[in-house]
Amino acid sequence: MAMMTQKNGFTRRGALRLGMGSAAAATLAARPMLAQAAPLRIALAAPMTGDSASMGLNAQRGAAAAMKLIEAAGGPAVTFDIFDDMGQPREAASVARRITDSGDYDLVVGHVNSSCTLAAMPIYADYEMPVLCGSSSNSQVTESGWENIVRMTIRDDYGAQQYSAFAVNNLGKKKMAILFANDDYGRGLRDKMVIAADALGAEVVAEAGFTPNLDKDFSSIVSQFKNAGAEAFMLNCNYTEGGLFLGQAKSAGVEGIATVGPDSLLYNEYIELAQGAAEGSYILAAYDPYADSDTTRAFMSGFREAYDALPSQVAVFTSDLFILAHQLMAAGSTPASLIGDIKATEFQGVGGTYHWDAKGDVKDRTFAVITVKDGKFASTGAAVDETGLDALR
Repeated sequence: MAMMTQKNGFTRRGALRLGMGSAAAATLAARPMLAQAAPLRIALAAPMTGDSASMGLNAQRGAAAAMKLIEAAGGPAVTFDIFDDMGQPREAASVARRITDSGDYDLVVGHVNSSCTLAAMPIYADYEMPVLCGSSSNSQVTESGWENIVRMTIRDDYGAQQYSAFAVNNLGKKKMAILFANDDYGRGLRDKMVIAADALGAEVVAEAGFTPNLDKDFSSIVSQFKNAGAEAFMLNCNYTEGGLFLGQAKSAGVEGIATVGPDSLLYNEYIELAQGAAEGSYILAAYDPYADSDTTRAFMSGFREAYDALPSQVAVFTSDLFILAHQLMAAGSTPASLIGDIKATEFQGVGGTYHWDAKGDVKDRTFAVITVKDGKFASTGAAVDETGLDALR
């Protein structure tokens, strides 16, 4: 975490603790940002260490890219501090308490992992802290009744259906084996994927859970999936475990099985850890890095030039969230009104066009299909064939 600045902000709960009545607290919370001398203060919560650290690094890089655009645009100044949640729910809750207790921040951008967001949200909700979430896709993030959050990515219950549909309808695979992280994120994907596979006439012939940030040996699971006659590996996990699994499958002589997974695999480490076995795998991404948009092309070009890497959805969505918050605050939003103002907004960013429903879910978003070709990520230009999914919606 970056060095904390002197406490100079108030939350509604903090005002009540100081003995102010609810009316005075509400008046304080509603004070326009433009009337404050202090800049817009953002707490960026992400895993900067641990097995999800590349996601945190992408969040940091996305924020840095946004800051350049914000400085060029003018308007209210923006500052941010990074809080490392290590990709662990317990640490995420601790981070949330540090952010809210400090009184130093107007909003949170984060967390990255669904399990971390779910652990932190009760604390943010208690303080009425606005939370702008880029990539936590578990359905409970917006189904738990919290009114202080919006997110950018496609939720799992919709996404899981598309993973199964792509394997069955696009690739013609009827026997699926599911590797899933034994946490909120992985279990949520697994449950919905199984339901969708059944609706599409496919069979889940094997499945196995693992403990994120702990389990590294997948050799027994590789054998289990092979013996079950799997035609498609469904990787409901992050890049570390997905890459290790494929690398160990290759070492065991298990190759030629189709692989489908989420955009948590869209990191160079996935390709490196797989040791060549990621070639030809398919990643369904919540944004299209090859979209025909001047904004997208400029961002991608600048990111590659700076970091020699393709930005993940975390980088893209973090950048878009910083810019979205800045634009609304410049237009007169306050921390107290920000979430409602976002829900009433259509925003055009690097990741495309966003608008939100009453729960805070982004609407009308579809997956881009990315593959690994010649050791690099590349667009397929394909769309998911959703035939058979109508019964689930």
